[in-house]
Amino acid sequence: MCAKGTRFLDVADHPDRVLFPLRRRSDGAYERLSWPDAMRWLTQRLRPLLAQYGPHAMGIYFGNPLVFNTLGALTMLGLMQGLGTRNVFTAGSQDCNNKFAGAQILHGSPLIHPLPDFAHTDLAVLLGTNPAVSQASFVHLEGGSTVFDRLVQRGGRVVWIDPRRTESAQRWGEHLPIRPGTDIFLLLALLHTMRHLYRPDPRVEGLDTLLQLAAAYPPERAAALTGIPRARIDALATAIRTAPRATFHMSVGVNQGPFGTLCYLVLHALALLTGHCDRQGGWLFHPVAVWVAALLQRLGLEAGSVPSRVGHVPSVLGTLPGGLLAEEILTPGPEHIRALLVVAGNPLVSIPGEATLRRALHSLDALICLDLFCNTTGQEADLVLPTTSWLERGDVALTTALWQHTPLLQYTGPLRPAPGEARSEARILADMSWALGRPLWHSRVLTHVWRLGTGETGLAALLHGLGLPARWLARGASGLPWPQPQPGRYLGRGPCTPGHRLRCWHPDLAGEPHRLAAYAATLTRPALTPRAGSTPTFTLLSRRRRLGHNSWLHGGVHDGPVEQAAWMALADCATLGLRSGSEILLHTAQATLRVPVRPRADVAPGTVVLPHGLAMANVNALIPTGLEMIEPVSGQHRLTGLPVRVTPVPS
Repeated sequence: MCAKGTRFLDVADHPDRVLFPLRRRSDGAYERLSWPDAMRWLTQRLRPLLAQYGPHAMGIYFGNPLVFNTLGALTMLGLMQGLGTRNVFTAGSQDCNNKFAGAQILHGSPLIHPLPDFAHTDLAVLLGTNPAVSQASFVHLEGGSTVFDRLVQRGGRVVWIDPRRTESAQRWGEHLPIRPGTDIFLLLALLHTMRHLYRPDPRVEGLDTLLQLAAAYPPERAAALTGIPRARIDALATAIRTAPRATFHMSVGVNQGPFGTLCYLVLHALALLTGHCDRQGGWLFHPVAVWVAALLQRLGLEAGSVPSRVGHVPSVLGTLPGGLLAEEILTPGPEHIRALLVVAGNPLVSIPGEATLRRALHSLDALICLDLFCNTTGQEADLVLPTTSWLERGDVALTTALWQHTPLLQYTGPLRPAPGEARSEARILADMSWALGRPLWHSRVLTHVWRLGTGETGLAALLHGLGLPARWLARGASGLPWPQPQPGRYLGRGPCTPGHRLRCWHPDLAGEPHRLAAYAATLTRPALTPRAGSTPTFTLLSRRRRLGHNSWLHGGVHDGPVEQAAWMALADCATLGLRSGSEILLHTAQATLRVPVRPRADVAPGTVVLPHGLAMANVNALIPTGLEMIEPVSGQHRLTGLPVRVTPVPS
């Protein structure tokens, strides 16, 4: 099981948990409210604002926990429809929007993603992921990370591509160290070595365009850009080409780099050229994802792309880049954000540019937070509404069900009553829509049903009834029968694109070759010799925590001060005279952080590794903001592989 789950009772019973609605008084302190009074406050504060300034005056930000809360997510979609606001932001633009944008190009839907078939593969190549610490994303690992134990035990090979020799690389397989932010050049070089395998295929389009781009980055050039020796690039290419079955997976370490969307497309092209796409042991595609995507397309319910007011960046899955939230609040205009609703999120810690965003939040007419805790963002809120934890609500694992190989759809009822006056996000959002006169999906009847709680109760009863046959037929089964992905069922029939063709290129990518060439040029410029006494520059990387949960949960609720440290290479620490526990200052033009340091043998020289989302040392405060930091295709904010200066703090 995921180690984080072993601490969930500690989270649910934490003494800092918010159990009653809270309103900020004029003196800054919070006072307890009843739920009716909280809804009256919303009515009095927000209805006039919406009436005077229109729907875009209301902004929404939600974190990824809501995506894994089925009724909460559905209710949020209904609220977004009811309000009609363009200004919806999520944690996805700090995490994985490049995959959604890439899937829209490739498959015609952001819901369809390749599932690596680790259970049957001979070779697994993984980039920017560390499942030994944090399982994985966009794939459900049956038995957790033990899937790699089984892969290695049967004689399979695993290659981990990462700047750091992660816990996963130490436990399974081989480590291929790479210069941070250069994954795209390695993938293009691998694609270039496979060019002789290209044959026109009526099921695929645009692959020839990607091959033309790859021709500019052959292995010898990629070696100079990535720091990987030419011989090792050639050896990896040979292993992929000759493996009977090979699979691939990339995750947050690549997503948060400068070319996450292009990496996603090139990885698809590599799987296609080598014959490992839609094949057992390679990549599979979940039939339910294909069915749902096709249904939404037929019903015209796909989320269209609406550009942001500031910068005209396209939306992804109906949401805008979080990196623009502060500007959308502070930039004057008839549609700027005047009130913000935050659900299961902590944008002050999650989004770069904390100082600017804090100033933006202070300028709002109203800030409302729905959460378990009064986190960094919640401490600025005018109204804090207490939500249930995952232990106190029924749920069905619909999100991960689109990424799993297992034949059961998991569900559960609530495991214990909600404490205090906490309510589910679904109930609170439905009550809010009623109070604002903006019913869910514009339906007063549906909103009334949700408010009465029959949505949650009815879902639990329905799932329990549907699950009875599974329990009767298979002892120990806990879930609903669920289709499994099968090889040979996707190419030529599954994509929701014209002609059901897998699209490896799109006009939206027209600017990427120029952007890529400009980035490559910055990597090959001669390094300036540092002046005597100058502060040395390192590359800032992020890392997952084994117990901590991103930037959302209350600081210290999981792993406390253990992770509140930067990791540096042994040699770098020796050069700077640093011991374990010594303090350093991390400097960028945006901010300075003071953190303890821990020398590590698994960290590459010249890098500093600091977790994302620490309450006491917010690494995002160091990261630049602005449109140049936002990937133009997906709105993804670049969060890793950035320069930072390091100064030892005198002891």
